[in-house]
Amino acid sequence: MRRAGRGFDPNNKKYIGGLLITPIQLLLTALLIFPFVLELILSFSEWSPVQGIGLWEAVGEVFTEDLSQGINYNILITEEPRFLEALGRTALISVTSLILEFLIGLGLATLFLKAFPAKRVFFTALLTPMMIMPVVVGYTWYMLLQYTGPVNQVIGWIGGGQPDLQWLNNGFLAFFAVVITEVWHWTPLFFLILLSGLNAVPQNPIRAATVLGASDWRIFWTVVMPSMKGIIIIAFVIRGMEVIKLFDEIYLLTRGGPGTATETISLYLYKLAFEDFRLAYAGSAGFIILILTVVLINVMLKPIRYQLLEKR
Repeated sequence: MRRAGRGFDPNNKKYIGGLLITPIQLLLTALLIFPFVLELILSFSEWSPVQGIGLWEAVGEVFTEDLSQGINYNILITEEPRFLEALGRTALISVTSLILEFLIGLGLATLFLKAFPAKRVFFTALLTPMMIMPVVVGYTWYMLLQYTGPVNQVIGWIGGGQPDLQWLNNGFLAFFAVVITEVWHWTPLFFLILLSGLNAVPQNPIRAATVLGASDWRIFWTVVMPSMKGIIIIAFVIRGMEVIKLFDEIYLLTRGGPGTATETISLYLYKLAFEDFRLAYAGSAGFIILILTVVLINVMLKPIRYQLLEKR
């Protein structure tokens, strides 16, 4: 006998499971979409909690005005040099940190391919910084980089005198203090990803290149590295998304100082929203950063997409 229709079956676990998780899925979706849409609307307004105009009045005014003008966006791009400076500074810190983390992580991963005494101990020690909270890392390096702190004392022992290095009060040195902190904290992640990639490289091409007389250096650059292209791109994408949001360490180290020498885009948005109370401008800047990040990540992931299409 054929069934008349496939209606709701109370004994079907799939339907029951879907019914039970639907309310929480709808709630989570609303919690994501509502703030996003509200902030997008407010980014076209001039609303601020210290102004007389209320939140919902500001939302109403947005729909009665010409949204195509995008006043906040125009001001940020053309009349707010601090925004563009913070954006460029974030890019410089990100590129410098990522390159150093990649090179150090790749070197360490290559060393750990071979067995040596106390390998497990060193492996655990290398991963430890990654497990420490950013707030703790920022405060620790803040203490280490004081004028009379351990870093200057060690440099003094090596150089034979107290160095005049104001790590956190000099713009040039403060930039490198931020980079050093970031590299120390997150190089273990690059190391772990690259070590996994090196262990997953097929051995047959390596053996064939060895039989043909290729040197270890040539094998590494012509066989191993091309095989790891996808892993390297993923590592850069993961770390790139995180370093753009750099806030905790830099807030505790320099608070963007001296002046604005180390002010990243996250710190700039924080000051714009919660110190100057320019929430609409902060929302506009946040959406600009979102668009730039999405575009950048898509560009970085293009080689992986091409690889997948070629395999198909």
